[in-house]
Amino acid sequence: WVNTNIGSYDVYSVAFSPNFTDDAMLMAVVTDQAHTHIAYNYGVSGDWTTVELLDTDDASFAITAASNIGFPPDFDEPYTLFVGIVGGDGGIYEVAEDYSKRLDDIDADIISLDLNDDSGTIKLLAGENSNAEVWYSFDDGNSWDIAAKAPSGNGPTYVVMADDFIYSGKAYAATSGSESAVSYTMDGGTTYNQIGLIDTAIDTIIDLAPSPNYSQDNTLFMLSWGGEHSLWRSLNDAEWERVFNSTLPNVDSLSLVSLPPQYGSGGQVVFLAGTRNGSPIIWKSADNGQNFSRSRRPAPYPIDIWAIVDDTTLFLGGYDGSNGLVYYTTNSGRSYSTEAVVGSEPLSSIALSPNYEIDETILTGNTNGWAYWSSNNGSYFEPLPADAVLPSLTGSVAVAFDPEFSSNDTLYAASDTPDEGIYRFIIGTSTEWEGIDSPAGGMLKQLVLSADGTLYATNFKADGGTERCLNPTYSLEPTFETVTRGLDDGATMTKLWLQDNRLWAIDTTNIKLMTFTDSLTLPVTLTSPLDEAPGIGTVTNDTVKNVRLDWETLGGATEYEWQLDDDTDFSSVPASFEGNTKASSEQLPDLELATTYYWRVRATEPVLSPWSDKWSFTTPMGNEAAGPKLISPEAGASEVPLKPVFQWNAVSGAESYELIVSTEASLDNPVILKTNDYALPTTAWECNIDLTYDTTYYWKVRAISSETHSAWSGVSAFTTKQQSPPPEEPTASPEGPPLPEEPLSSTETSPPAPTTPDWLKYVLGALLATVILLSVIVLVLVRGMRRL
Repeated sequence: WVNTNIGSYDVYSVAFSPNFTDDAMLMAVVTDQAHTHIAYNYGVSGDWTTVELLDTDDASFAITAASNIGFPPDFDEPYTLFVGIVGGDGGIYEVAEDYSKRLDDIDADIISLDLNDDSGTIKLLAGENSNAEVWYSFDDGNSWDIAAKAPSGNGPTYVVMADDFIYSGKAYAATSGSESAVSYTMDGGTTYNQIGLIDTAIDTIIDLAPSPNYSQDNTLFMLSWGGEHSLWRSLNDAEWERVFNSTLPNVDSLSLVSLPPQYGSGGQVVFLAGTRNGSPIIWKSADNGQNFSRSRRPAPYPIDIWAIVDDTTLFLGGYDGSNGLVYYTTNSGRSYSTEAVVGSEPLSSIALSPNYEIDETILTGNTNGWAYWSSNNGSYFEPLPADAVLPSLTGSVAVAFDPEFSSNDTLYAASDTPDEGIYRFIIGTSTEWEGIDSPAGGMLKQLVLSADGTLYATNFKADGGTERCLNPTYSLEPTFETVTRGLDDGATMTKLWLQDNRLWAIDTTNIKLMTFTDSLTLPVTLTSPLDEAPGIGTVTNDTVKNVRLDWETLGGATEYEWQLDDDTDFSSVPASFEGNTKASSEQLPDLELATTYYWRVRATEPVLSPWSDKWSFTTPMGNEAAGPKLISPEAGASEVPLKPVFQWNAVSGAESYELIVSTEASLDNPVILKTNDYALPTTAWECNIDLTYDTTYYWKVRAISSETHSAWSGVSAFTTKQQSPPPEEPTASPEGPPLPEEPLSSTETSPPAPTTPDWLKYVLGALLATVILLSVIVLVLVRGMRRL
């Protein structure tokens, strides 16, 4: 080490010149406890030159601390630098070789400083010494603003810019003391979120708000308490940052956080409820929780419950000391509707109808066993049942709508009173709340229903877990199961949120946010045998063997239950026709011939899935020997008529028969195809078309019913008759030579013999031939008609 001989000064900050390898210059902020100077030298051990810093009254002062020295990127002669001062009037000074000046706007001690250059304009960040406040300037330090949302904690506050600050706006701030942390900004220094070394406790998780698009954006907001209230945000389901807290100015407490259903589709609005200066307040952020303080509105009553309709419309529930009240705002709290009285007790829950925009129906529960509903957008609430004079339930009541409320008018309620359980009410049908689940000692804190109708409820009893029901609208007895897998011993579950098939709940005993992905709300998909498949299985000794059920695996399922029955309601399933398996297939026991079986599958572990669709298959009527026996035409028969009569024996249980006739031994390209809707009702059929002469035909038959079929008969063959030669046509006899004339006696005189002209002879012969031919044709036609 070498002594630089700076003299009798207290040195509070020292730095190398940015060009130290060329100019060997050192810079220091020093004080002799009466004056403060910037000192610099050349050559490390050379003489020092000083420039005194003067306060706003041009008077000398002594510092007690100083920031790091900030050098502009183009630091060169004349040498200009920036430094923050603790002591005197504090603030930031710009210093050159021969002058110094205190920059305006900052009346605070500054302990840290960083700067960057943006095309010749210097951007600066400065941290206060006594407070967790950060100042920023984007114009060479000529004007300054304080961060709208400061880092949490206390001073001193140290700042540093990212190397690419001028492009990313990213910088960091580190604070100390209670609620201190490492914070970061992405907007140039106006808002800070805490990301590490956060000095806070989480003694209670108060509220949660999952993104409506959680499966795509993995966004969660969470409220906690640990001496101060903190609002946390996670954008990746793994890391959290604190985006708002009650240590900020004008924030007393935070109690509720919620996102509109439209979150993510063109906007990222976040609502917070709490108190400011002792009064109820609604904070609104339009930039995903980065900024709240500039959008806050007072509420007329403390906000106990709320329901968010959209980016500007909220229903709020409160208590004025005498009545429960519900009112709403359509402009984010700038004004409110007239309050509707909802009983005389504080309210504990509120829910909007799944079709609220159409039916304007609202459901509420209070802390003394009452449930109320409004079908006129909250103008008036009436109890359920309407004629109730005493509360129908007990304790704090949680309420929910069935997702098919518009068609089934079904509502649900749960009580946190031990052993009370979950209830159902149907508008226009029910006269009282009907209990549908009552876990022993259960204290049900909150209800939610998925889009597919699965009901969940948290049970605040130790080790109570979550109640789950796939069929809460079932008219007889809905099936409930208790889900505790993954919970610590003694876990007490409260609050409940649902997005898609993922749930979140708070374990208040172990102070944990628990999550559960329910992949088993969808049914199993069956694959084989295909639905309504006929002839399934192999026939052996009058039984059917080798039938296997197959289905697709269901994500998350570790065990399945299968059932087989010969009726559709599975009301009396034989013991051998149902079972459990960890595989996705099952080899069935021996089955009966010609029987239709129905089957279904569901997951049973770790939780139940809905039953699959009901599929059916039919076993064969029998083996090939039990198929029809061909009778006529006989096998190998010849001279078979062109329209033969096909005949076979009957098969028991057959409703009709299928016949195939072809000139090919494989029975491809059939000339007769009597199948399906054209099947034959009897065991004999006369061909209705002419077959071809002297041709070999192959044929087979099988019996069918509406549910199954027999095996095909054996293939038989026959040959049609040969075609007869056509009859010869008659022709006229040729004329013989003329006979010699007998001479007449001289004594006998005879008349001359008549003679036939030659042309007439030919005409008569042709007529005779035509008559003969026509006679032959008539005889053939008559014979053919008789055969038909």
